[in-house]
Amino acid sequence: MRGSVDMPQSDDQARMRPKQRKSVSALTSKKLYQEADNRCPFCCVAEVAVLEIHHIDGDPSNSKIENLIVVCGNCHSKITRGEISPADVHAKKMELFWTHKASPRRAEKSPMQSVNVNAASVNDSIIANTVNFGRKRSPRIQYPADSIGADTIKKGYIDYLIKRYFDYRQADSSYGSIRSFNHAEIHTTIQRKFKAKTFFIHVARFAELSDYIKSRVDQTIQGKRNRSQGVSNYDSFEEYEAEQLGNSR
Repeated sequence: MRGSVDMPQSDDQARMRPKQRKSVSALTSKKLYQEADNRCPFCCVAEVAVLEIHHIDGDPSNSKIENLIVVCGNCHSKITRGEISPADVHAKKMELFWTHKASPRRAEKSPMQSVNVNAASVNDSIIANTVNFGRKRSPRIQYPADSIGADTIKKGYIDYLIKRYFDYRQADSSYGSIRSFNHAEIHTTIQRKFKAKTFFIHVARFAELSDYIKSRVDQTIQGKRNRSQGVSNYDSFEEYEAEQLGNSR
């Protein structure tokens, strides 16, 4: 089996326990709703009753604001099922962060931007009692025709590699690694290296981007362990493409 994660048994029983969910404070909830303009950043639904707070890294004990994003229940389910990729979630969080940071006073200029959150946990969601809406919905991301994001299979392969990197970095902690891990880091590093956001990179640099992410996977503890045992850390693009087109054997 390709890219299998051989998880070692730890003697530390505490490490094997499920992570304890930490409640999200009312202040953090308020900031998250303001950051998202009180709507789902993926489908733009603006019904507060269906908005929820998603833990980006899947760790319910990590309630730092940079690890949280407001989404609707439907999109939350899509994230859980993998229909919305981890890479897209992180890219959207970065987009929300920088957009909000670029105009920090916009909420003060419009009374319709206020949000009053009285946090009540419902199925791991945060429901706001009072939210006023006063902004137009922003269009969904449109990738340039010559970008990686415009090519369904190439974009999917990059998503696949990034998720593999996330999985392996999380697996590293079971080997005792204490290196801090920020899901957004790989996207900011890619943007710095390639001078463009992940899925806006020109399709001509697809192979170069793929090789870079593969190198990041290979450099993880789990990646090095797999390679030493002759286990592949990921499918090749040709294998991935064949599977997506239904040509795999």
